[in-house]
Amino acid sequence: MSGVSPDEPRSPGSEFRPELEGLRAVAVGLVLLYHAGFPKFEGGYVGVDVFFVLSGFLITGLIVRELRSTGRIDLPQFYARRARRLLPAAAVALAGTLVLSVIFLPPLRVPDVAGDAAAASLYVSNMRFAVQATDYLASDLAPSPLLHFWSLGVEEQFYLFWPALLLAVATVGVRFRGGHLDRRLGRAVVAVTGISFLVSLFLTSVAEPWAFFSLPARAWELGLGALLALGAARLATLPRRAGGALVAAGLVLVTLAGLILTQATPFPGTAALLPTGGAALVIAGGAAGAGTLPVRLLTLAPMRFLGRISYSLYLWHWPILVLPAAATTEGQLPLPARLALVGVSIAVATASQRWVEDPIRKGRFVGRKVGRTLALAGTTSLIVALLAVSVGTAAEASLPHGVAAASDDPNALPVDPLGSLAPGASAHPGSSAPGSSAPGSSPTPAASGRPPTAGGPVPADLQPSLATVKDDAPIIYANGCHLDQRTVEPKVCLFGDTSSPTTVVLIGDSHAAQWFPALARLATVEHWQLVSLTKSACTPADVTVYNSSFKRAYTECDTWRAKAFDLIATEHPTLVVMAMSRSYVLVDGSSTTTVAKRPDLWDAGIAASLARLSGAADHVVLMGDTPRSSVDPPACLSEHLDDVLACATPSKNAIDPKRTADDRALAEAAGATFIDPTSWVCPTEPCPAVIGSYLVLRDSHHLTTPFSTALARRLLAALPPPLGGSSGG
Repeated sequence: MSGVSPDEPRSPGSEFRPELEGLRAVAVGLVLLYHAGFPKFEGGYVGVDVFFVLSGFLITGLIVRELRSTGRIDLPQFYARRARRLLPAAAVALAGTLVLSVIFLPPLRVPDVAGDAAAASLYVSNMRFAVQATDYLASDLAPSPLLHFWSLGVEEQFYLFWPALLLAVATVGVRFRGGHLDRRLGRAVVAVTGISFLVSLFLTSVAEPWAFFSLPARAWELGLGALLALGAARLATLPRRAGGALVAAGLVLVTLAGLILTQATPFPGTAALLPTGGAALVIAGGAAGAGTLPVRLLTLAPMRFLGRISYSLYLWHWPILVLPAAATTEGQLPLPARLALVGVSIAVATASQRWVEDPIRKGRFVGRKVGRTLALAGTTSLIVALLAVSVGTAAEASLPHGVAAASDDPNALPVDPLGSLAPGASAHPGSSAPGSSAPGSSPTPAASGRPPTAGGPVPADLQPSLATVKDDAPIIYANGCHLDQRTVEPKVCLFGDTSSPTTVVLIGDSHAAQWFPALARLATVEHWQLVSLTKSACTPADVTVYNSSFKRAYTECDTWRAKAFDLIATEHPTLVVMAMSRSYVLVDGSSTTTVAKRPDLWDAGIAASLARLSGAADHVVLMGDTPRSSVDPPACLSEHLDDVLACATPSKNAIDPKRTADDRALAEAAGATFIDPTSWVCPTEPCPAVIGSYLVLRDSHHLTTPFSTALARRLLAALPPPLGGSSGG
């Protein structure tokens, strides 16, 4: 992203290398095509890798030239130059994005963006995004308009330690080992680059978000550019045709990476060798290949123009693309609109480069005194961070915090939010369990006196409140009972009456975990022993699924599932409740497919699991999946405080009746009970975001803890005798 400013020397000696501006244009062009969703460029994210190699080459070239000429590095001067080059445009982009976020985003999302801005202003946004990417509860967050600042965090952290490292090698090395400066520097750069590459390979296989976002796993890309800087003098002596051939080959590799890599490609890992190797070839051949066709293409005026504005263009293009889309009901704009926004970002970047970058970098506004520059840089970073915190605090304060709810007796069943069950109430037609009404029918009035889909404002006593919903999750997430994606050993967590001879087991993924609050209340009231066996993104259906975080078959799920089933067979519980999402990507041999495309594969997996559990427990329940929302209900409600129906979802978009019918048939064939919660979550048309005083979903597809707890009475009535049904209270 940053590179070196246009008036600074960019090669050994003092000659200017215009083809590197063209290479930056190629890099930012790939990123633009990728982020705009242009067809065939799903791998355009590799433009960032090209920037990394370029930055390593240019920065190391500056440092080495200073070492060769003076024997030292003026670190304050180095950091002052970096501050003048990077900070002004970044600070303006951060402040501007904060303002635009307040305009375009629902209030509930603004605090998260403000947190991103604060992290970016302190150069640690890459670490924040790595943590979010590995947090399953945060993985459904909409893309941040500041997500692209992760790469600036990597570069800024690199700039912090890199000159100090090279200075130490140059000074300490000559004192204790002697030897030629370039040789000592070369050994150090090779060591750092090699170690970082090994770290990248390891993390890509075990924790890809940390490989993608962290400096230790990305430093090898900048180190590759550093090695080119150390050997630039020799590379400049290559035959002219050889130089041109290297540039052409490099451009082919970079373009090929943008075309053949996808979001499913494990990255960076070995896949990053394609764009970084291509960038290295262009840099290696550029000086020697002056005048050849590939170099002339890179030095065309439009290419150099895009290269000059590439830093500001990178800063502005993502929020300009993301924020208007977030303001639409679909969350996405058509391709022509996205391309038009790319044009807007080019215009904004041109203005930023002319009126922000250049004047401050050249010292016209702040001068070139090192002390003043560093003081202003620190002050500016602090001001942006404080601005972000202030915006986030104000946005949180604007959210309804609700009023104290009526005290809930943990030893009693809560009042049914849909109204008391009528004696002998029947289930959804065709269901093998009582306790639900047909989708779209009108249940009896809620105990709160408000009908389930009443219009009007968000209830003052909403549970959970919009101000606290981001922290709403069943307790099994906080206490470690809901397992992360890496863990394969089942963790037995006991709740309720642990001495009871009646044992109920809940098994499944996060769509099973959402029923834990209801079952936990039942276990307390009915004196059951409740065993929770849940794992993130892991279906209990006996089928291998694809894990998007690992970008491979989710073998950890298969291992955990088998061990969990063995554990259940050993304990032989009274009841097993199996619940899961129905939106998995399935592994079918060497390819992947979806539940919708291969229902036979999915059905076979459910049937196999039901058969195994039926032999291991007295009773088995298969829970139908809950209706989904087409919006993020909490965020939507924060934007429509006066009209809860604005956040309702038509049942045709929320419910899959074919899937429900198939699940019911599978349960009946296995002798299990099927419970369809559709009419509990979607009792009327459209499916409400608020039922009574309860917020139904904490995101687009998970029940809130209070609403799940409130459904305990209905769930009990739907369970098979002797636990529920006619014997249930």
